[in-house]
Amino acid sequence: MEIVKKPLGLYKTNCYVVKEGDQSIVIDPGFHAKRVGEMIGHTTPLAVVLTHGHCDHVCAVDGVCDYYHIPVYMNKGDEELLHAKRRMPSAYKGLFQTPFIPLEEGTLQIGPFTIEVMATPGHSAGSMVLRIGDDLFTGDTLFKGTVGTTNNYNGNKDQLKATLEKIRTWNPNWRVHPGHAEDTTIGEELTTNPFLLDTNEVFRHK
Repeated sequence: MEIVKKPLGLYKTNCYVVKEGDQSIVIDPGFHAKRVGEMIGHTTPLAVVLTHGHCDHVCAVDGVCDYYHIPVYMNKGDEELLHAKRRMPSAYKGLFQTPFIPLEEGTLQIGPFTIEVMATPGHSAGSMVLRIGDDLFTGDTLFKGTVGTTNNYNGNKDQLKATLEKIRTWNPNWRVHPGHAEDTTIGEELTTNPFLLDTNEVFRHK
């Protein structure tokens, strides 16, 4: 399995293309559908899968789905984000119109990709972490040294605390591919991330 990562757009949101043989899936195409296409390369993309519905993670969905005629998966908890009026740069106000397939907790099979979908609300109501083998795509739930904010539309500190308690039980060998910035591991975060060392830190976090 090959993972192609590229930060896209104003917020440098990490888009991932996961490849297995000549097939691929796209995770969080935040901006620049043409650049996402370059990441896809000569593979055949099967679907777009979203970790959550915030604008910087979804703005290239229509472009990618329309061009390749593929579906998009997103948890229904973030559907309201597609209709909420929020302050954002004008380039991000389009969001997406492609009908989405509800992404549910459990196992999702897309071609050769077996994805464990784990509900991780807090940063948003519909935040999900995607696990493929030992690789986690955490969206804005978990970063190197920190966690996602909750002071946004449909964020919730109590939910995030419960999510972090869940993450504390995860395999330390799992690799973390976050929605922004650099990769890490669960093991590294368990020993260094203040929000995992003390989950009550979320109540002191913006």
